[in-house]
Amino acid sequence: MKTDLEYMHEAVLEGRKARGKTGTNPPVGAIILKDGEIVGRGHTSHLGGPHAEVNALRMAGEKAKGATVYCTLEPCAHYGRIPPCTEALVKAQVARVVVGIMDPYPKVNGKGVDYLRQNGIEVRWAIWKRLSKRI
Repeated sequence: MKTDLEYMHEAVLEGRKARGKTGTNPPVGAIILKDGEIVGRGHTSHLGGPHAEVNALRMAGEKAKGATVYCTLEPCAHYGRIPPCTEALVKAQVARVVVGIMDPYPKVNGKGVDYLRQNGIEVRWAIWKRLSKRI
């Protein structure tokens, strides 16, 4: 069985696909794991497009319910060009989110993790800083 670190590495590889394509947004990767199987993958789209978590949720569909999401950057928790990723994760009823690094952007920093926890989602965060920063 793979560890959280190994799945986070998968998310980092997914995030690399977004390099140079996201405008001012950071390139982020997300993986959704259910019963030991990756059921969703996503990376940040073009500026103003869906973020990594939303793209991964779309791929996973109903399989996201009760799953673990690995994302390289803390999910956004504010309204900008798109709705917050945290709301999409709560709506999908994921059970757990593993975050590579906290988002330094003041509108998000810590708020994404707080929102997820307040809505009953287990969160493990900021453990793999070096790995996630390699994107």
